[in-house]
Amino acid sequence: MCILQLLKEEARYGYDLIKTMQVFFADTDESTLYAILRRLNKEGLTEMYYSDISHGPKRKYYKISEKGIEDLNNDISSWKQIEKIFVEIGIL
Repeated sequence: MCILQLLKEEARYGYDLIKTMQVFFADTDESTLYAILRRLNKEGLTEMYYSDISHGPKRKYYKISEKGIEDLNNDISSWKQIEKIFVEIGIL
């Protein structure tokens, strides 16, 4: 959900996502994040493209797909429902 939200804001490359996620989750592992990106892409929740720069190696960018936006919206709705339940039973 966090990765899709970041990709909803803007397309990003893997290393950028790792550094951003490590701000919130210090133990974010590079291999785990790339595995998640591959899965999201395989499921059609993201799209991938390569940068078009003339210097240095090309970067692989990820952006959220329409299906990914729908999935993210469903996840956020579920999260809000869970949060509401937690408030009602006194956890939050």
